[in-house]
Amino acid sequence: MPVQNLISASITKEQVAAVEQGIDAAKSNLPFLITLAPVEKKNFVKAANSYSPFTDLAYLVVTEHPEILAGTFNIAEFKSDYQLSVDLAPVLGKIEELAVAVEDTMFAAKSDAMMESLQVYAAVQANVDKVPGLDVLNAKMAAFFKKSKRIPPASSSGQAP
Repeated sequence: MPVQNLISASITKEQVAAVEQGIDAAKSNLPFLITLAPVEKKNFVKAANSYSPFTDLAYLVVTEHPEILAGTFNIAEFKSDYQLSVDLAPVLGKIEELAVAVEDTMFAAKSDAMMESLQVYAAVQANVDKVPGLDVLNAKMAAFFKKSKRIPPASSSGQAP
């Protein structure tokens, strides 16, 4: 079985606590954050990154020609929303970068652990008859590799080939 070692690291409980405190501190510095359900997001206009130049132009118009807007248009709120989106962009970039690194590290650690677990399983299988109690563990481990019986798909004509 090939040897794999994508990551070799450990994290202490103190480090986990410090990271969690840092995340909590970041959240407390962003008390206005909201969470929307996917169904809620469907009801709103999507402003993908490709529309950033459009909102930049709208901001320019609002700043240089506020007189063309209806009296009901809330210029201060628009400027606030625009600025918030500009200011949060680098924060989101750092958070996404961190999330990808954590996800990739977790993926590597789980992959390494699985490869090593397969080696353990091979050792269990090789020694199942030699070491008392391994038969129970072997059976439990083997259950993960049992293939379910597949029912062949029905043909469109309704007849077997």
